[in-house]
Amino acid sequence: MANGKKTSGRRSSKYEAPKQRRITKQQIENATYKDVKLLEKFVSDRGKIRSSLITGISKQEQAKVARLIKVARELALLPYVTTSSYKQSYNRR
Repeated sequence: MANGKKTSGRRSSKYEAPKQRRITKQQIENATYKDVKLLEKFVSDRGKIRSSLITGISKQEQAKVARLIKVARELALLPYVTTSSYKQSYNRR
């Protein structure tokens, strides 16, 4: 580098907010598909699973939470993704 500064592979913005964990590691380890209140923290208002960038959990924890949400959806404890009003109002598929 010309400046003598080393840069990491990841770009960091000065406007980027730090991640905030919504849940502890212990709670994720003990979580089951029956913990609907806990799993709702990781689902948006439209029923989509929030990314780990938003929730602030690790990749392994995100995979476990995603699997638990999918099981809860199969058992009708959590909703599937809902359609947007844009698609409904303009009859798009």
